Formats: sequence, C-alpha cells, structure tokens
Amino acid sequence: MGADPRPNIVILYADDLGYGDLGCFGADDIPTPHLDALAAGGARLTQWYANSPVCSPSRASLLTGKYPSRAGIESILGGRRDTAGLPPQPTLASELAGRGYRTGIFGKWHLGADDEFAPTRYGFEESFGFRAGCVDYYSHIFYWGSHPPIHDLWDGEEEIWLNGEYLTTVIGRRATEFITAHAGRDPFFCYVPFNAPHYPLHAPAEHVDRVAHLPPGRRELAAVIAAMDDAVGEILHALEE
Repeated sequence: MGADPRPNIVILYADDLGYGDLGCFGADDIPTPHLDALAAGGARLTQWYANSPVCSPSRASLLTGKYPSRAGIESILGGRRDTAGLPPQPTLASELAGRGYRTGIFGKWHLGADDEFAPTRYGFEESFGFRAGCVDYYSHIFYWGSHPPIHDLWDGEEEIWLNGEYLTTVIGRRATEFITAHAGRDPFFCYVPFNAPHYPLHAPAEHVDRVAHLPPGRRELAAVIAAMDDAVGEILHALEE
C-alpha cells in the first residue's frame, strides 16, 4: 500500500494583524522570520480579502465557506457565557472529520460562548483556547463589556486555569503537540486562530527586549507579533520533523 494521499491541513489565523506588519509585506522593524519564510516558500496573496473585517463573521465564513449572512453570523459576538453562536451547520472541521481526518482547534473561537456552541459541537475532536473575542494574555480573563470579568480558557469543554502562562506560547505548544501526536498516522486538520496581535498588547520581556529600539506603541505591537512568529516557528518545526 502507498502513502495516504490526503494532505495534512494547517491554518494559521492571526487576529487584527496589519497587512504591512510582516517582513514579507514590507515591515522592516518587526522580526517575523518564520512567517516570512512561509511566504518565501509559498505564495503571497496580495489582493485577497476576508469576508468581513471583524472577528466572528470572518471566522464563520472561514469555517463554513459561506458569506457571513448565510452562515448566520453578521456581527461581533459577546463574551457572556450564555452567548449563542454559529447556527448548527457543516463546517470545514466536520466535513474533514467525516473523511477520516483528526481535527483540532487551538486558540480563539469567538463563534459562541455558551457550551452548546463550543468548538467540539462543530467537528473539532480536540479544542483548546477561549470562546470570547479577546482575553488578557496572562490571566485569560475577558474584561470587556457591561458585565463582570469572565475567566475564559477551555480544554475541550472543561474550564482550565493556567494563570501566568503566556497564551500565544501555550497555543503554539498545544498545536505542536497535536501535530506531533498525529503525524504519520491519520491525516489531520489543525486550525490555529491566534489571538495575537489583538489587544491587550501583552508580551514576554524577552520579546519586548528584541524590539526595545522602537517607540512606545509600535514596540508593544512588534513584541506581540514577534511572540506569535516564534509560536508559528514551533509549529513549522513540528511539521518538518
């Protein structure tokens, strides 16, 4: 028997990343060697547009292949734990799972915070991350909106606490573990929707030090993007291995 012809699929999805904030698109002040290498070895889509400029509708389109209105998500969803989300329908994950793929999501969901709208209800066998639009990178708490702060970090449908661990790094690590566990066995779909560089602009000191020469504001943004690029590097290393 020959090798399985079905390709592994990895989607890396940044949040609020500026078009010109990567080296491969002209930035000369933010270190993004891993993403730049992807562009150098692949294709840069210089006239590609998302189906929506905001979080929830763009994610609904990505996973369903539909325009936001037809997918049932036309605006940014809230972060309360009773927030409804994506109407039940086939997704990229459920379609691939039905074709023998192992499926995992690691990062930002933002298609419903209620348990009934968790990623595991849409074809994802494994999930790790948060369900609202953004969280503090270290406490993993959603502080925004007209309601008390809400802790928002989940492993599958179980709430977990990793207080003090930098979320971008953890997302990269969990995605890497998923790839390593399934490589060479069943084909896999690994969806990695980073929250970076969405506010708040939190980054470890080692990344801030790398761009310490930049002015305030740009410095923090650059550090968050550099940290995401490092996490992408870990994922790429797992794929190469």
